[in-house]
Amino acid sequence: MLDVLARRVSRLSLKVKVVGLLAAILVLILAAFTAWTYHEKLAMTESEIVEQARMLTTEMDATWSFVSANQYTINHDSTGAYDYKGLHCALAGKSVAALFSQHSDTVIRFTKLDPRNSNAEPDEFEEAALRQFEADPRDDEYYGFTEYEGRNVFRYVSEMRVTKDCAECHGEPAGEIDPTGHPKEGWKIGDVGGAMSIIVPTDLYFDNMMASVWNNVMFFLLIMLILGIAVYFALSWMVVRPLESLGASLRAVDADPSRAHTAAAPIGVFDSREMDTLFAHFDSMSSALSVLYGNLESQVGERTDQLRTAMEQLQEQRAHVERVNERLKRDNQYKTDFLAIVSHELRTPLTSIIAFADLLDTHVPRDGGESRRQLDEIEKNGQILLEMVDNVLETARIQSGRDEVSIELIDVSDLVGMVVQSLAPLASKKGIALTSDVSSEVPLVMSDWEKLRRILSNLVNNAIKFTGEGGSVAVAVARDAEEGFVRIEVRDTGIGIPADKHELIFERFTQENMSTARRFGGSGLGLSLVKDLAGILGGDVSLTSRPGEGSEFVVRVPVVTVARTGSESSEGGGS
Repeated sequence: MLDVLARRVSRLSLKVKVVGLLAAILVLILAAFTAWTYHEKLAMTESEIVEQARMLTTEMDATWSFVSANQYTINHDSTGAYDYKGLHCALAGKSVAALFSQHSDTVIRFTKLDPRNSNAEPDEFEEAALRQFEADPRDDEYYGFTEYEGRNVFRYVSEMRVTKDCAECHGEPAGEIDPTGHPKEGWKIGDVGGAMSIIVPTDLYFDNMMASVWNNVMFFLLIMLILGIAVYFALSWMVVRPLESLGASLRAVDADPSRAHTAAAPIGVFDSREMDTLFAHFDSMSSALSVLYGNLESQVGERTDQLRTAMEQLQEQRAHVERVNERLKRDNQYKTDFLAIVSHELRTPLTSIIAFADLLDTHVPRDGGESRRQLDEIEKNGQILLEMVDNVLETARIQSGRDEVSIELIDVSDLVGMVVQSLAPLASKKGIALTSDVSSEVPLVMSDWEKLRRILSNLVNNAIKFTGEGGSVAVAVARDAEEGFVRIEVRDTGIGIPADKHELIFERFTQENMSTARRFGGSGLGLSLVKDLAGILGGDVSLTSRPGEGSEFVVRVPVVTVARTGSESSEGGGS
């Protein structure tokens, strides 16, 4: 799809591409400018409404403060006798707010938590503001765009803290009846006594804002269109027309190479230094092409003879390589068939030996001395030899491409537990501490149980084999850093492997050196099989090791394995 689109675009003229590019740039710039303008206008609108709300708050505070400051004069007659008239700061403020709200779209009301009057009960927005004021004394206002009674509005809430003048009606002691006949709240100076809530409809503000945004965008669009047209005509005259002239000259040379010496010159009054240089190079190239064309036929004949000779040599080499490759394939197939037949024939008597050993195990007491030791050796070496035979058979199946993947849901923790339990006696006899740790984050995986078991069994068995008495072998399973993979680590404190042997040990029938093979035994197939099986499951294996410090093998397998055959794995890079 992308190739087809690229070919179609490549056939467009330069003018069309320039127009398309200018249009795309214009759209992007216009979109960015529109978004920026809308954001700026919205911020300005919000700032304007906030300032208006603050001004209303200041005016209402002034009314409240005036009544509060003259409360003594209001509540006493000319002789100084107390004469409560029912007019106090709260009543005056609420009355002025109600009158203001009746004659404008803006609503002003006073509210607080646990009000004396149910009309002052806070709604959800006001309650959030009051909670914020109580939680953080530094906040004295709370505002934002929202909806109120089905309309888009801007809400502004300003805190009202208790002052000295408020103590007469709302101070301590709590529960005492104040001059208005209500029990006092027991507030202290500085407490949040309530809040002034202002609700401003935003329809008019938003209409003005969108009109301003539209005007700015239209003006910007006009400027961009003028600039785009100017750029288009400039490119057409200074770039496209000279290139068309050059193209005409090139087509003339293509039609008649003998005219290669014909000079081409830019046209029009919009010549540039770059175009002059381009045409000068074209003239130089035309002259060189004319000389080259004169000798071309003889050169073509000479090169053709050389190419024919090279092709004949290549055909001979190819035939030789094919014969050698066919012989190698035949020899490799003989080897694979031989190993498979021999291994299969060995498996039957080995299974019988192990079965008879198991049968004898029930008749020889655990404290049977030399008989028990010899029987244990028979069982141990029989299992080792059977594992080696199975490895040979598995390798033969992989080589022949007959190995299939059986996908099933696997609990890795169960798999690790089974392998560790089966090899624990071998580790115990060598005095090696064998431990396992499966992270709780490891998920169930869809993979091949037997192949995973063989991978882990070979790695742990290999680690035990090359670890001395008093050492340790640890198995750890966790999520891999790459999403969708599980990481299986087998660490030991054994003899270690030199860095230059790390790749070698994953080859078939190969160990670090012959002395290692004589000392520890083995067929050299275990690690090769681990690499092949990991590749079949869609994973990989890596090694970190230094001589004398032990080794760490890491196998990564996908959480979900796609079924593949052994031959497909080998083609993908398996050994």
